[in-house]
Amino acid sequence: MNVSIYVPATSANLGPGFDCMGIALDLWNEIHATPADDLQIEIDGVGADTLPRDDTNLVIRCMKMMYERAGEPFHGVHLRMVNRIPVAAGLGSSAAALVGGLLAANHFLDSPFTSAQILRIAVEDEGHPDNVAPAFLGGAVLAYLEDHVVTHVNLPIRDNLTFVAVTPKFPLLTETARGVLGDHVARADAIFNVAHASFLTAALTTGNLPLLRRSLADRLHQDARKHLIPGFDAVYAASQRAGAIGTVLSGAGPTLLAVVEAGAPAQAVAQAMVNAFEQTGSTAVARILPPTTMGAHVHMKAQRTPHGAR
Repeated sequence: MNVSIYVPATSANLGPGFDCMGIALDLWNEIHATPADDLQIEIDGVGADTLPRDDTNLVIRCMKMMYERAGEPFHGVHLRMVNRIPVAAGLGSSAAALVGGLLAANHFLDSPFTSAQILRIAVEDEGHPDNVAPAFLGGAVLAYLEDHVVTHVNLPIRDNLTFVAVTPKFPLLTETARGVLGDHVARADAIFNVAHASFLTAALTTGNLPLLRRSLADRLHQDARKHLIPGFDAVYAASQRAGAIGTVLSGAGPTLLAVVEAGAPAQAVAQAMVNAFEQTGSTAVARILPPTTMGAHVHMKAQRTPHGAR
């Protein structure tokens, strides 16, 4: 059986929900795979000129990991990747590759792993659930890993929100962004984030926009990371003037994510943010992305049998 896997982009943290909150966005990577005795990788779209086409490719690495866990040999695969999620941009490209590879391998292995097991494997490999959980489950997700168990809940998001993701054209590796964070958190900052993450949960599920505007502030990671993104303050200010409810660092960055009321001038917010980046010397790409409640999903297609074959 051939298999096609579709995985959405994600934005992690959403301000105060550091490492435990994320949301799936309507931008999709595709993985089309056919079992084979050798390895062939075709890449269309984002990363076509830079991503590896050997067994160091993240999708292949994750497929091999699943085969190893199942105690089965991995012989090869013919893979076609259609990538739309920007790489090293804070929109979950690695989570999409990870989840896609695990699901493809599980399919070829005749599904020995349950959905809960696949999610746990993904979270343990990624190290935190804020991207892989919404990529796998869809929607807005709260999740944490403890004692090899992923506890998670989907938040029922109201339909009065959309998102503007503006990505400057320079990469920012997660390792770099994590390297600037301190090892200790002041009690006042911990209390601040617990309160704001709680308010954010309430605002997303009730659609309370005034509360949402107040709940996106963070003291755990954004201030430490924003110096890695030239123009952060100017772009943030431009988004607010153009009508955004709030603006946060998407994942580890460098994408900035503006939250916009549905029906509001999202395009104006997008253009204001792009212009602000350009004024600081960075070219940026804006994407208007509604949330999606659909997570990664699998489509199967039987190989066509030649006419007359038995």
